[in-house]
Amino acid sequence: MDRETIQSLIKQCSLGLFDLACAVSGHPSWDLNLPVGVIDARRSKPKLMVSAIGTINSTLKASSTIAHPLMVRLFERFEHVGLEQALTEMKHGEDGEAFCEVWQAYRDERRCGDAPMWSIEDATAFVMQSREAHADREVACVAILPGDPHRIVTFSVPIAFLTRD
Repeated sequence: MDRETIQSLIKQCSLGLFDLACAVSGHPSWDLNLPVGVIDARRSKPKLMVSAIGTINSTLKASSTIAHPLMVRLFERFEHVGLEQALTEMKHGEDGEAFCEVWQAYRDERRCGDAPMWSIEDATAFVMQSREAHADREVACVAILPGDPHRIVTFSVPIAFLTRD
């Protein structure tokens, strides 16, 4: 599914990705100013935004809590039993006190402006992926896909593919 989705996003954002590929080509070496693509595909028409890799967390807010093992466990239970039941289980479970602290930190993050889109670990991995993509003459991209919760997919596209006639 992701492969078809990514191919469709590349096609729908082809003009902007062409410009992005040209900009990436102008960077002889990787640095934090390297442009990357962010495709917001949560609406019917995807929107391409360009961000410097060094400021990617300004475009996609990173969370310091969503990758915590207790939050991961909550999200897994949420898929099976719903939010209220998952919260009850986590708060009254073996790690209830620790979970309540992490849950409060997560809620505080969500209250402070835009909701977090991905974890700090995901953002760091994408920065490293952008470095590898640049070395391979590719454009690094991240897509926000619809869903509840949304999904984040990272990928890269060869510059030659984006700039061909």
